[in-house]
Amino acid sequence: MPKFPYLIPTLLCLSTAMLSACNDDNTNSTATNAESSVVETPIPITETEQSAPVLAAADDECDVENFQLLDFTPWQRENGYWVGEYTLLGADGTPQVSSRWPYRYDNYQGFIHLEVLGNAIKQRNVFLYPPKLAELCDETTVALGNGICGINGNEKIFSADQKASDCSGNISGPFESFGMTLDTTTTLIGDDSVLYQVRMPDGSIMQNQLTTLPPNDTRVRTAQGFFSGSPTYASYYRERKVTKTEFFQLLAEARTEYNILATDHCGYDNTNQPSQTTCDDHFGLDLSTD
Repeated sequence: MPKFPYLIPTLLCLSTAMLSACNDDNTNSTATNAESSVVETPIPITETEQSAPVLAAADDECDVENFQLLDFTPWQRENGYWVGEYTLLGADGTPQVSSRWPYRYDNYQGFIHLEVLGNAIKQRNVFLYPPKLAELCDETTVALGNGICGINGNEKIFSADQKASDCSGNISGPFESFGMTLDTTTTLIGDDSVLYQVRMPDGSIMQNQLTTLPPNDTRVRTAQGFFSGSPTYASYYRERKVTKTEFFQLLAEARTEYNILATDHCGYDNTNQPSQTTCDDHFGLDLSTD
């Protein structure tokens, strides 16, 4: 989670994501750090009228620049607002623990807006993490921002964009992380399955993410992360599609539940650095008027 989707994971960050990915969320992870993450990647939409599957156009008839991704059922299902519950596991199969992001990965929340625009997909995510368990905090554990370890949670954002790579509904695009340009591809597998992949500059696989889209406004995503051929993380996401109003209401409730300070809203990126942006700008919305 285009982890846009794959999209917009946490992670997390991919072993490189947003989605992010960097082991700190399914987003992206750094090649030089053992703490890898996931790439947050794509996909939401409201279940409107679904058109019948469209057959790929012949090569000589394919006009990728004027292609409409919403002609394909998976993109109809993915386009929209999603909220979900996420779990990120480390290489040993237990919930991810990061010294650079002192918050919990065993059960956190994600909010993803995936927008299909003609031949392109735009994904914007924000992931919310509960505070670290107080008994696991010590003088060496420093929460980011103005929060306190064991009391305040935190959040990070992830962005991803892809465009049609052919007239079969498949998309691709570059993803910048830790000074590297990674190649991402999203391949449709029938009406209910989507495969998102992220590769290192040398072509080696960094993330494989499978999304299943039953026709009931839900989706399930699982991702496998790798670095130099070795597994670095695995993720499990359960999501449901909601309205725009519900999306921001639930986001506000989750921030209260995790005791996230207003100064940290959308405050960090998938590399755990200050995002230097606002939630309004991240989502491209004037939330102050909603």
